[in-house]
Amino acid sequence: MAQILMLVEKSDHQISWYDVDTGKRVGKPVALPRFPHEFTVDAQNRYAYVGHYGVKSSSEEGTQGHSVIVIDIAAQEIVHNYDTGTHARPHGIGLDDQGRLYVLSEYTAHLLIKENPRAFDQGWDRIVPTGGKKSHLFALTGDGRTCYSMNLDSGDVTVFDPYDDSATPVSIKTGTKPEGPYLTPDGATLYVANRGSGTIAIVDTRTQSVRQTFTAAPDCCRIYWDSKRNRLMTINYLDKSLSIFDASTGREIHRHRMPAFALAMNVDASEDFAYIAIDCQQVQRISLDSFEVVRTLETGKEPDVMHVLPDGYFA
Repeated sequence: MAQILMLVEKSDHQISWYDVDTGKRVGKPVALPRFPHEFTVDAQNRYAYVGHYGVKSSSEEGTQGHSVIVIDIAAQEIVHNYDTGTHARPHGIGLDDQGRLYVLSEYTAHLLIKENPRAFDQGWDRIVPTGGKKSHLFALTGDGRTCYSMNLDSGDVTVFDPYDDSATPVSIKTGTKPEGPYLTPDGATLYVANRGSGTIAIVDTRTQSVRQTFTAAPDCCRIYWDSKRNRLMTINYLDKSLSIFDASTGREIHRHRMPAFALAMNVDASEDFAYIAIDCQQVQRISLDSFEVVRTLETGKEPDVMHVLPDGYFA
């Protein structure tokens, strides 16, 4: 069997699975509470951790979402729920190299840490303030010792050590409404998509300062660094597009137009294809060599965050 795309369909309130070669749905959808959003998958592709955000978008009020749902991927079923309590609207979510789980509450701007997310109990080992307001997404070093929080209302990126209670978060102004982060694997460079100003900021993490800023497309909201080609890619929500930039010069190489708003982006492990979720119940699979759409997957309502499972996962 080919690779499988694991996809959250936010307005169908579920996770679904698609064969990336045929575009056909496989297995059974996993029903979730209303408006799930970001999720992360462990290194073994055993469990997925899904934040129950609880509202349709960051512009809406509400604190209905206050849990992290654990899915056994092979069984395609929910096996546990972690309660985030008053730390509502869990959005940004990730794991470090040790498998520790990090969950960002947009409502309280705190980072929740679970040392062993496979414990399937309750409670959090650490709860750490980000130093920002309306913290939406984050990037994390592999050892978990440095976190970069994208803060929509305070309009900055805050840097802090989640394990040092004595440290004060450092604020970096990268542009208006910083939303999309990408931290290079060596931890030396942080790329930030500034949605409000339509710019990309390149942050030197050693000096904690902006080294370079260049103009991107309007409403750029997510960013990825293509290490194979030294390119940056952004999806641009209101512009309904995907942009490709030379990472050294900031020159835009290509802009791919979408039939509707661009919602999310994923790049496979080999960096051969980008998967773009589009707000017309589609995911486009795009060659990163030719920029050609090689497959369009017809999906449920409001496809969003994705993860590509390896060949033969469900065989």
